[in-house]
Amino acid sequence: MTQLSDPSILLGWARLQDIDIHKSIQITKTPNAGLGIFYTGTDPLVTSEDDEPTTLISVPSKVILTSENIRTFALSYGTTLLPLLQNGEDEEMVSERGTILRFLLFSLHKFAGPKLQKVAWESNCYSAYLGFMPSPSLQLTDDPQSVLRSLNITQPPPTFWTPAQINKAVGTSLYSPLSAKLRLLTSEFEKFASQWRDVFEKVDGAEEPDVEISFEEYVRADWLVSSRVMELPIWDEPKLGIVPIIDFANHTNSSDVNARYEITEDAVKLVSLPGRIASGDEVLISYGPNKGSSEILFTYGFLIDSEKASCECVKMRVRDGGILQLVYGQPPVAQFEVRDGEVTWECEFLWLLCVTEEDGVEVSVAQQIAGPPDVDMSIHGQTLSGVRGQLAVEAIKEAYGNDEKMRDVLELRRVLILEKWLSGWMEDLARVEVREGVEADEHITEAESAEEKDPVDGIIETLRQREERVYLLVLEELEKRKDELAQSDAVLAYLAAQTDDGEAEEMPPETVEADELR
Repeated sequence: MTQLSDPSILLGWARLQDIDIHKSIQITKTPNAGLGIFYTGTDPLVTSEDDEPTTLISVPSKVILTSENIRTFALSYGTTLLPLLQNGEDEEMVSERGTILRFLLFSLHKFAGPKLQKVAWESNCYSAYLGFMPSPSLQLTDDPQSVLRSLNITQPPPTFWTPAQINKAVGTSLYSPLSAKLRLLTSEFEKFASQWRDVFEKVDGAEEPDVEISFEEYVRADWLVSSRVMELPIWDEPKLGIVPIIDFANHTNSSDVNARYEITEDAVKLVSLPGRIASGDEVLISYGPNKGSSEILFTYGFLIDSEKASCECVKMRVRDGGILQLVYGQPPVAQFEVRDGEVTWECEFLWLLCVTEEDGVEVSVAQQIAGPPDVDMSIHGQTLSGVRGQLAVEAIKEAYGNDEKMRDVLELRRVLILEKWLSGWMEDLARVEVREGVEADEHITEAESAEEKDPVDGIIETLRQREERVYLLVLEELEKRKDELAQSDAVLAYLAAQTDDGEAEEMPPETVEADELR
């Protein structure tokens, strides 16, 4: 597929697809984010809350790239596209995400054979739109920075980083999800590449040359799906889909948002907000109010401006080789949020760690010959078989949440556990900084002679500083809460009872290992 350069082609294609576009809307290049949507009219749009919002773009549901629409579209392709949307020999249709991803791969691949070129490009009604998809592939050129500049992409998304660049993220909440994502993509690609060859090596009996697909293509298609797909509750059940043209709307901080989505039964619309859009303004939306720097970087490939951001969120996955992993069923995620100066955290799974056998909670594990072990939990002598995950958390909360004698004691234990984890994560950040400093001293000559500094260095340093700031603010709040709980009547009575019995207060159960993940 040829990379198209004139954005006016998009508007012409859109009108052929019955996409309704306001007469003063243009799509053009932006300084830092590829293409963007701009309002060029002089007439005011919405001026007050009482006015009806102005529809800037309306995309009918029949044009949206959903799995259902793609499968209908694939029927006309016979032995080419349709078999690609099935899981090999079992012929079951792949997932919604997989269907969209495979359609993008089929449509964006540069086939060598004329028959497949015609099918994938010339006969594809989405070709004019897909020709503007960004392509930050670093492995296909000797001068990747020139490619990024030509596409107005200042830095590729993390899944395109080199192994050395990815290693720079160690200690941040980005490293583990990024590593896990690449392992998943590698596994998916190994299976898919074989199926791709089987489908396209022979088309209508004619040998087709060079049908191999690259891992870089697969990573690019996955990134396009992750960064552009949205949930669309316009059918009986929510569907995933990419909404052409509207998907070129770029993100901004909540204070600068000037447009929003409006989803109806037969269309997805981009509408203006009151008094927010003037002539020459770029139409900007929010990709989500609760997404932190790491999540935005992981999904979309850029960092938000922290000075304007109303929320900074860090999500950490806790890996525990003991009871937490068995009872919870999966590595739980601790979420810390700083919004307009207010610090909050969401770690309900800590209820599973703050109770002990002395409190009346026991966990028994029976290893099976095949499959996962059976896990039973007993609370005050009542056995709850097969209760795992959030149900186990709710069971503990129901048993102890209203117990005035134990409520503050258990919260204090949770605070102490969380405090220990945060201190460990901050040590990890500091340890990486020291290590990188030593490496810089050892290679100072090489660094000084380099023409361009690796842009990932600045991104990771910024991310590390933001996460450290969140940790410090959370630790301050935990310290305050710990002091309050230590003086509560319930905690003092509990400690006194322990002293009378000649026993020391039991420390909170230790976590075997803590690891960072989105």
